[in-house]
Amino acid sequence: MPTWTIAALFASLCFALHYLALRAASGKIADALGGFLLEGSAAIGLLVLVFVGPKSTVQPTQAGVVWSCLSGLCITGGVTLLYTALRLGGPVAGTGTIALGGGVTLAAMFAPLLFSEGFTWRRAIGVALGAAAMFVLASEPKS
Repeated sequence: MPTWTIAALFASLCFALHYLALRAASGKIADALGGFLLEGSAAIGLLVLVFVGPKSTVQPTQAGVVWSCLSGLCITGGVTLLYTALRLGGPVAGTGTIALGGGVTLAAMFAPLLFSEGFTWRRAIGVALGAAAMFVLASEPKS
């Protein structure tokens, strides 16, 4: 197992807990305010990590700062729309799969064009399975 997979597996646990907490909050707070509090608490946690966490040897560049800020703005839109989807009755399995799985599927499709990553049969199968998972979970009838 490649060394990065352990971090990715723990990240998936964090994202699962994130989706469950987001679902518990949706409909109990305004979408934008929920997103603001979510991101504000994340910013506080990250500030703690910056100042007391393990020190990085990576020096920030202007491009790194710009791309990180753009990524954060995209997360702002995604989180606010997730609150909206969940408040409107979307199930966690469907909204989470479409939002996160859809993002991963789209990124897997475009990363070869943007970052010269190979588009292999393995990746094509993964993209197809991701799209199938979105369809299956998003079309689940309400119980």
